[in-house]
Amino acid sequence: MDFHTHNPLANNAIINLPRLGAPSRPEALYSVGWHPWWEGPVDWDWIEVTARHPQVATIGECGIDRLRGAAPLDEQIQITERHARLAEAVHRPLVLHIVGAWSEIIALRKRLRPEQPWVIHGFRGKPVLARQLLDAGFHLSLGPRFNL
Repeated sequence: MDFHTHNPLANNAIINLPRLGAPSRPEALYSVGWHPWWEGPVDWDWIEVTARHPQVATIGECGIDRLRGAAPLDEQIQITERHARLAEAVHRPLVLHIVGAWSEIIALRKRLRPEQPWVIHGFRGKPVLARQLLDAGFHLSLGPRFNL
């Protein structure tokens, strides 16, 4: 099951905050980050302040999307790295959106050696890729059309 959603009314998943949003339901848990589809500039003040809210359970969804990413690849990697460093600072898991950038995210994880979990949100890759990611220390959150 995918533990992360963009549905603000969900009751069974961590809700991704909309751009510049804030937790609004006292019973819900949230995630804050700059999605790779969002046009910049990244509002780091909003992300870093909101990351410390007691209802924010994860950092992200951030990541690298070779097909629809709003920023160039190198900038997406830098943005993801900053999210990863924030996740470490606030002791929260990192939620990742990755499309076609598996070698880049594996290399980033290897270089940063995080203590907090990194979770691939909505994973739909093949079993061989799943094994590679699990062996590299990632967690997988399966989307409705997973291939395992």
